[in-house]
Amino acid sequence: MPQIHPQAIVADSAKLASDVEIGPFAIIEANVTIGSGCRIASQAKICSGVTMGSDNIVEHGAVIGGDPQDLSFDPKTPSGVIIGNGNTFREYVTINRSTQAEGNTIIGDRNFLMAVSHLAHDVVIGNDNVLANNVMIAGHCQLGSNIFLGGGTAIHQFIHLGDYAMTQGNSGMTRDVPPYCIVHKINELSGLNTIGLKRAGFSPEERKEIKLAYSLLLNSKSSRAEALQEVDQLTWSPLAAKLIEAVRFPSSKGILTR
Repeated sequence: MPQIHPQAIVADSAKLASDVEIGPFAIIEANVTIGSGCRIASQAKICSGVTMGSDNIVEHGAVIGGDPQDLSFDPKTPSGVIIGNGNTFREYVTINRSTQAEGNTIIGDRNFLMAVSHLAHDVVIGNDNVLANNVMIAGHCQLGSNIFLGGGTAIHQFIHLGDYAMTQGNSGMTRDVPPYCIVHKINELSGLNTIGLKRAGFSPEERKEIKLAYSLLLNSKSSRAEALQEVDQLTWSPLAAKLIEAVRFPSSKGILTR
């Protein structure tokens, strides 16, 4: 049986795995599913429409699945949040449900969201990302995997962030961040996350190829079309191709360059 503190409020229709722990004053609403090994701490709230996998930790005061902060949103819209496995949501993290009927905000596996970070409606994030304190992700953003966002980072809506990207604390983005790149201040591309790639086990040959693609596309005086024509004359591995395709097919907001 789940371990539910007597001062917690759990809807009868909530589906909890047998080893779930629910702390004092936590609220688990109807139409919630919580998988094996999850722990919901004191005063956290899991709102209707949330489906959570296994081994997730939701710390004190976090609110998962709250209504979108969108003035045009109809609260009667049926939507939710889908969460994978092994994620940690620290104190006062907030994650909003989708604005779309039957839509979901989606979080992958093993992400670590530090205190007071925020994911707005319809955000999709991959796996193994770290969001430091007070990171703010606006609606409809898409994050890849293995990303590190420094404390206070602010991401404009509809932005895409590629795998292994990294941001300096208190930076801000209104355009896409290419895979493997570092951003500082406001929309300023610093260069490649070379240390992160090395720590992640990228080989010297892979890092060299990514550096070449970066130089040709993002650190060139050529036009975007000319740079893409140049890279198309070469053969690229799948890892470098991720960077090329992010430049070729950015979101509607465009992509950062040097």
